[in-house]
Amino acid sequence: MDTSATARERRHVFTFAEYVLIAERSPTRLEFWDGVIFDMAGGSPRHSAICANIIGVLRAQLRGGPCRAYDANLKVRSTVVNRATYADATVVCGPLEIDPADKTGQTVLNPSVLIEVHSPTTVSDDTGPKLDCYRTIASVRMIVLVAQDERRIKLHERHPDGRWSETAHTGGVVELAAVGCSLPVDEVYEDLPE
Repeated sequence: MDTSATARERRHVFTFAEYVLIAERSPTRLEFWDGVIFDMAGGSPRHSAICANIIGVLRAQLRGGPCRAYDANLKVRSTVVNRATYADATVVCGPLEIDPADKTGQTVLNPSVLIEVHSPTTVSDDTGPKLDCYRTIASVRMIVLVAQDERRIKLHERHPDGRWSETAHTGGVVELAAVGCSLPVDEVYEDLPE
């Protein structure tokens, strides 16, 4: 008898509403993907420093405009693939569109830019399934993937015709034209712990 198949058959498939209730009571951040709940591990000091640098740059440039930068505590959801996750940084333009399925009011449906800082342990999800998930969110104009262990930023941009393009940057400035700001690569990787 295949015990792994038996275990899979017995695994509970959570609804999004069940996930919201569990996540609200959890001492750790939890993500949701089509019936499965995942515990999110914390990031390294280097990861945290890069995220702080990005939020600082975005906040300064977006101040007073229609868009706002949020840190990794803002939950975003793709209803198309039924995944709720926390990007390392999120930019939302205009009023937040709160997911009506989240009775706690903590999940948004309308991010404009999503930024992920990936490490060797998260790169396969960040550049694969999570990237694909983010592309299904109609409001998303740009997805920025920032390497933690080397100076490399990949910008995925949705064009008006729906086509996506990708550009890689190891220096200079990454233009986030969709929200009227930019990420200088030197500032993203500035003053990092070893």
